[in-house]
Amino acid sequence: MRSSGRNNPCPVCGRTKDTDCRWNDDTILCHTGTDLRPGNTLTIAGQKWAFIHHKGGFSGMAAVFKPHSDRNREEWKWDLRRPTPNSPEQLLAIQQKRRQWSDVLDQFFAAFDAAWNVPDFYSATPDQLKYSFAAIDDAQAKAAALATHLPAIWHEHPDLKQLHRLRVENNLKAVAHMAEDARQFKQNELGNPCSVAARAMAEGL
Repeated sequence: MRSSGRNNPCPVCGRTKDTDCRWNDDTILCHTGTDLRPGNTLTIAGQKWAFIHHKGGFSGMAAVFKPHSDRNREEWKWDLRRPTPNSPEQLLAIQQKRRQWSDVLDQFFAAFDAAWNVPDFYSATPDQLKYSFAAIDDAQAKAAALATHLPAIWHEHPDLKQLHRLRVENNLKAVAHMAEDARQFKQNELGNPCSVAARAMAEGL
C-alpha cells in the first residue's frame, strides 16, 4: 500500500506530514478520520468511494473507504459490528490481539515455506524423507488450526486481511495438495495404510 508523505498526500484528507494514511486501488485507510456516516460517498479523481467504518489500520481507528458499489445490507451490518475501542485499555487489547494473530500468521507462513522447500520424495534420503514428512505434517496442523480462526481474524483486523488473505488462501490450498502427495507416496512407495480420517480429509478438499 502507498503511504502519505511529502509529495504524496492522502487522497481523502491531504495528509503529508507523516505516513499514517495508507491506500491502494481497493482501500483507503485515512488516519485523520471523517465526519461521513457509513455508506456516504465522496469523489476522488472522478471515482466514488464509500465510507465503511472508523475501525481500520494498525490502530483500529482509521477511516476505511472502498470503491463505491451496491453493497448488500448484511455486509454493511457486518462492518458496523466490528468492535470499536472506547478507552486506551480497549485499544491496547485490540492491538495486542492483532500482534498475536500476526505472529500466528507468520508461524504458518514459516511452516508453509519449510514444507514447500522439502526435497523430491523419490530422490530424498531416509533422513530427508523423515524431515519432509515432519515439515508437511507441521504445516498441515498449523493450517488446520489457522483455518478455524480466519473469519474472526479477517473481521476484527481488516488490515491483516488486506495484507495476507490471498497468500493465506493460496498457501492453505498448497498445503492440502502437499499433504495429499505425501500420503500417496507413503501409501504407494512405503506401504503405509491410509487412515479413514486422512482419506476423508483429502477427498473433501
